[in-house]
Amino acid sequence: MLKRRDVLRLGAAGALGLATTNVGKAMAGATVPAASSVGADAELDRLTTAGLRALPPLRPPDSVSRSGQTKRFTLTLAPATVQPLPKHRISVPAINGTSPGPVLRAGEGDEVEITVINRLPRATSLHWHGIPIPFTMDGSGSFSQQAIRPNETFVYRFIAPQAGTYMYHSHINELEFASVSGMFIVDPQVDGREPHYASDLPIFISSIPWEKARAAEEQTILADSMMMTGMGAKPGADPLPGVGDAMDRMDMVEYWCFNGKTFPATQPIAVRSGDLVRLRFGNLTNMAHPIHLHGHWFRLIAQDGSPLERPQTMNTVPVHPGQTVDIDFLANNPGVWPLHCHIVAHMVDNHDVMSGLMTVVQYEGFGLPAMMM
Repeated sequence: MLKRRDVLRLGAAGALGLATTNVGKAMAGATVPAASSVGADAELDRLTTAGLRALPPLRPPDSVSRSGQTKRFTLTLAPATVQPLPKHRISVPAINGTSPGPVLRAGEGDEVEITVINRLPRATSLHWHGIPIPFTMDGSGSFSQQAIRPNETFVYRFIAPQAGTYMYHSHINELEFASVSGMFIVDPQVDGREPHYASDLPIFISSIPWEKARAAEEQTILADSMMMTGMGAKPGADPLPGVGDAMDRMDMVEYWCFNGKTFPATQPIAVRSGDLVRLRFGNLTNMAHPIHLHGHWFRLIAQDGSPLERPQTMNTVPVHPGQTVDIDFLANNPGVWPLHCHIVAHMVDNHDVMSGLMTVVQYEGFGLPAMMM
C-alpha cells in the first residue's frame, strides 16, 4: 500500500488546478451593515500607504535590567485530544491539554521560572526558540541538558530578553512531539517604544495529522495523486482524483492550523474602524507560509524578536520555518477580509473547499461568512 513517505520519494505528478475563487465561496453569507460607510470620502486613506509609513517603528531597549518581577509557569506535557474542527478529534502530544500550548507572556528583565512535567511516554525537553538564555537552560537535547524522562520534572530559569515574539518547542524526539510547541511573548519594560495597539494577537502556525478514522481516505488520495489508483485502500474515497500534484495532495491530507484550529473553525480577528492592529506569527512547520491580507496593506515591523529599523510595507509576507514575524495594519477599510496562506494547498482541502490556514478580519457591525457561523 502506498504511504506518505512514498509520495515524497516519487515526487510530483501534476499541477494544482484549484483556483483562489474558492475564497469567494468561503466568504458567502457575510453581511454588510445597513448603514455601512464603505466608500465614504473619509475612508479613502485606504488607497495610500501614507498612514502606515507615518507610524513610528518599534525600538529595542539600549539594555535590559532586572525588573524585580518573577513570572512562574507550569507546563505539563501529556497526550490530549484536540479538535481542529468540530467533531474531528485527534490525540496528540500536548501541553496543558492543548496544542499549541499556552502563550507565555513576560516583561523585559523578568525572572522566568518554568516547571516542565513530562507525562509523555518518551523523554523530551523544551527549547526556548530565539531567546538568548544560559546554556544549561537551552533545552537543546544532548548539547545542554539531559532529557526529561517520563514522569520526571525539570525547572527552566532565565531572564526575559528584549520585547518581541519568540517560541518554544520540544527538542528531544521532536519529530514525534512536533505538537509540543507554543509562543512566548515579551513586553517592553517601559512605555513609548511601540505604538499603542487596539489589538495584539499571536497566531501560531502548525499542522495536525488526520485522525485514524481517515487513514484509508488519506492513503487513497495519495495513491490517486500518483496515478496508482489500484493501490488505494478505499476505492471512491477520493472526491477529486487527479486534482493537484503529489505534493499538493500530501499537504491537503492534514489539518493546517492557526492557533490549533483549521478554517472555518479559526478565530476571527475582531476590529473597529480606526484601530491599529498587531499580529504576531510563529511557524514551527517544515514549510514556508506566505501570509496575505485582503483589502489592506500592512507593515513588517519585527522578525525573530528583533524590531526592524525601517518597517516594510506589503500585503503578503513569508513566514519561514522556525521564524516569527510581526506585522501591523490600520483598520481603514470596513468589511470581512480573508487573511490566509497563499499556498493554495494550505487553504483548500481535497474536497475543493476552503480550509486550513485562513481566518478573517471582521469589522464591527459586519456578519461572518455562513460557513464560520
